[in-house]
Amino acid sequence: MRKETQVPGSMSEEELNRLVDAYSGILLGLCRLTLGDTAMAQDIVQETFLKAWQSGGFRRESEKAWLIRVAINLCHDYHRSRWWKHIDHKADLDEIQIAEPDPADREILAMVKELPFRERQIVILYYWNRMRTNEIAETLGISQASVSRSLEKARKLLKLELEGG
Repeated sequence: MRKETQVPGSMSEEELNRLVDAYSGILLGLCRLTLGDTAMAQDIVQETFLKAWQSGGFRRESEKAWLIRVAINLCHDYHRSRWWKHIDHKADLDEIQIAEPDPADREILAMVKELPFRERQIVILYYWNRMRTNEIAETLGISQASVSRSLEKARKLLKLELEGG
């Protein structure tokens, strides 16, 4: 007897378009803030949606959490790659859109980009994407206590930097 296999891309084009419409802005902002490179952020967002289409579904988890986790993992892979070490990943900072483009906001954004990778991810999800700590924990696959500790560490690092230290 012949066993049928699921064909990658079993998600309908309409469903994929709905996901792109609903989440591309969030994912692009997250990736741009994380990497500081608009072109690479766009590539990662496209790859995230390609993975969603290939997977065909989200298996009992929030589609938003799944998409964010995939995008973060792709950003992390890019961050760890040799390519990352050979580019100026802060060069694209001026292109990043923030609510109030005054000098203080730009200064804070620059400081956030200097945080360690994990803390930077959590700060972006918490403050820019307005996710709750339990949502961040689910998205990243870590405990809520770990999210809280990372937020506290990030706040301390940012406070030190703001105080000139």
